[in-house]
Amino acid sequence: MEGILSKTQQLLYNYLENLGHSITIKMLDKNLCQMGDMLVKSKTDSELLLDEQALIAASKLWPLPISAIASCGNSANIWLDRTTAFRTALSLKEWNGSNRSMNGAKVYVEQPTVNEYNTISMTEFRANILRSTIKKCFLYGGYSLIEKTDLLDNDVPSDVMHVKVVYQRSKPSPESQMEVLCGVVLTGSETQNAAQYIQLRANDMHLTALHRYGLRMPDTSKLWELVSSLGRSAAIVDMLQSKHTNVIDMRTQRELMRNHCTSKGASFILYNYARLATILRKHAKLVQNGQALDIPPVYEIDFSLLTEPEEWQLLYAYLLRFPDTVRLTTGYGKSPQIAPYHMLNFTLCMIKCLSKYYRRVRILTDARPKLQPIMSARLCLISAVFDMLKVILDIFDMEPVEEM
Repeated sequence: MEGILSKTQQLLYNYLENLGHSITIKMLDKNLCQMGDMLVKSKTDSELLLDEQALIAASKLWPLPISAIASCGNSANIWLDRTTAFRTALSLKEWNGSNRSMNGAKVYVEQPTVNEYNTISMTEFRANILRSTIKKCFLYGGYSLIEKTDLLDNDVPSDVMHVKVVYQRSKPSPESQMEVLCGVVLTGSETQNAAQYIQLRANDMHLTALHRYGLRMPDTSKLWELVSSLGRSAAIVDMLQSKHTNVIDMRTQRELMRNHCTSKGASFILYNYARLATILRKHAKLVQNGQALDIPPVYEIDFSLLTEPEEWQLLYAYLLRFPDTVRLTTGYGKSPQIAPYHMLNFTLCMIKCLSKYYRRVRILTDARPKLQPIMSARLCLISAVFDMLKVILDIFDMEPVEEM
């Protein structure tokens, strides 16, 4: 699954190479207003002489046109046309699983072993999370998934990529298999199986939800159902936070506490998901009561009103880059390297940007007509972020939390 951002980057590269320039292109992710969205550099350190107006004119036919170029010495900073990018990206919805395009490739990822957490070790729990996450990423990457029931005599056909999570690499590794090494999880008396660890994380998450997010639920049964779900989500994040080949040491209380440092990672993801759900639910209620207008179709929205730096960051660095993150996670090229932690890192960075945005910018405004256009544009954007978060939670097999 190649996204429109990668296609635009390739078109830019081809255009400049055809003019005789030997260049590299880097997609930027910080200070985008000042630095631009892409940095083009000459490989030879010679001065990069560009016909800027010709390049801008040529890009009008690209998925994401260029609006401005600033050349300086051997490099050039490039700004995309943001209004067009918002409209194109939010129309295509490349992060939406229902709109994914199939690439024709087939993959078989072995199923998780068992679901009974009290019978599996933490190492096996980690391996199962890797299997599930990898499989979902291939699915959203446009691959056709082959199930075990589709195999004859358990033989994987030669035209199917066979992904296998292993604890020790084969020597030599079979050509028909792509082995993903799962590092062991060293445990002590408090975490002899996955169920014990999930309960430990549930207790942590309960305290976090109470003290940091003010969780209050009068229904005790619903509270513990939520806490159990949060504990499982925290355990999943803990297993994905480091490179999958690394050993995770949980033998002592000190090591356990060190590994728990990302407890806020799971709660932070789920809290922000719940926050977006609350905003969208509140808007839907206002529409139902005739106190606000529904979000208009994308082609009617004035995206030039989205001028806050986080608004462009959410679109350019996250919504547009989701297809590339999926490709990076599943690996591509001649020597693919599957790396599930890339998806988690992408998610945590996006959540930080999102949290900063809605704490600083008011999304739901008064129903005055002059405020309606910018409110519609912002709601359209956060609705897209919300939809992408749904996909990400599905990839990680984390249960969504609508209220917290």
